[in-house]
Amino acid sequence: MYHFSRSQGTVYPNERRNPLTQLVAAICENGNTIVTVSDRMVSTGDMTLTFEHSDRKAQPITKNAVVLIAGTMHEPDLIRDLRERAKGKDRIRDIADICKILYQELRKTHIEDEIINRRGLGSFEEYQAKQRMLHDSQIMEINERVAKYNLGLEIMLVGVDDEAHISQVTNPGTWRSFDNLGYCCIGMGDRHAANVFAWHKYSRNMSSKDAIYIAFEAKKRAEAAGGVGQASDLLVISKEGIKELKTVTVKALEEAYNETEAMDSRRDLDARIKGIKIQSSLLESSSS
Repeated sequence: MYHFSRSQGTVYPNERRNPLTQLVAAICENGNTIVTVSDRMVSTGDMTLTFEHSDRKAQPITKNAVVLIAGTMHEPDLIRDLRERAKGKDRIRDIADICKILYQELRKTHIEDEIINRRGLGSFEEYQAKQRMLHDSQIMEINERVAKYNLGLEIMLVGVDDEAHISQVTNPGTWRSFDNLGYCCIGMGDRHAANVFAWHKYSRNMSSKDAIYIAFEAKKRAEAAGGVGQASDLLVISKEGIKELKTVTVKALEEAYNETEAMDSRRDLDARIKGIKIQSSLLESSSS
């Protein structure tokens, strides 16, 4: 994606936009468990085509860590590289640092391909070495394009070591923790989703069943923003491993949500989730 720079009258890579998707994560059970909800909406880099993919966005990295990716940049190698480099890592912070480095490396590669190479330069290093040979206006243009370059990718890393953690890596490769807040929402409908957590006065101490419903409701309300897929994948991560909620449970959550919407009343949380049986299956770790 590109935007028009009013100050320079030049087309540059786009600045940050919320991706056409919705990812939600919430810490619960006194900080020992994480619930994630994600849609399956994907889009092409030029945003001319959007569709719901057959695969879920949440991908296991270790037996207790999951990565969710949002944006127009689809990099399967990033997941494979993260799994490889995360082998033997137990601390989620260590995995987050690896994720940040991979993001920065990927951004650098794309900048070299899309900006540096097109000016007859092979790499950042060559550009820096030959700056004295370039006109000041050309240096200013390249530097501005590099500074404004957006990879079009946001990464959410969630996992449990001694306690549950939520991390976010965004352009230009910055790392943020959402452990204290207790939840994180990424995507086109992030404000809609975040409002649900605020309305429920969400706390890390809530039960996993409450967290599952609230996170699901947050994703459903995010659909109002458009650009959010209707399919929902739910995972529960704890020290015991990664579990995926079965279709029958997702349908029960959908029915409870629709019932509340039809009544045009946000009833007590206990009333909404009463009778829902949480069924899940353990996912095998993708790492050896």
